[in-house]
Amino acid sequence: MSDPNTNHNNTNPPPKKGGTSIALIVGGLVVAVLVLYWLFAGGNEVENTDVIGDETNISVESETAEESVLETDDTVIENVEETGSAIEAEVDETAAEIGTEIEETEAEVEAEINETEAEIEGADVIEVEGDAEVVQ
Repeated sequence: MSDPNTNHNNTNPPPKKGGTSIALIVGGLVVAVLVLYWLFAGGNEVENTDVIGDETNISVESETAEESVLETDDTVIENVEETGSAIEAEVDETAAEIGTEIEETEAEVEAEINETEAEIEGADVIEVEGDAEVVQ
């Protein structure tokens, strides 16, 4: 008897087709990298003497921290004084406006009081029970 687990068909599985797209992508990337290298790395090298000459003199001057703080303090003090003056001027202006409004309102109230007193003097007063007064 023959073994049921053995395969007597001697056919080979079908060959795999593919992998050509991967090769195409990798080849394209290699070409792109080479072109970019040729663009950016190509050209003549520049020597230092061509650009800056034989001697290079670089000097850096900086303020000390104390001088910087003192200048900043002076600036802050000036800004605070200017702001304080502006606020005082605005407060004075607002107070003057309020004073004017108070005087105008006082004059209007005084006029209304005078008109009301004149109307009351010309009206007849009738006394009723108790202290109540009725004006006609």
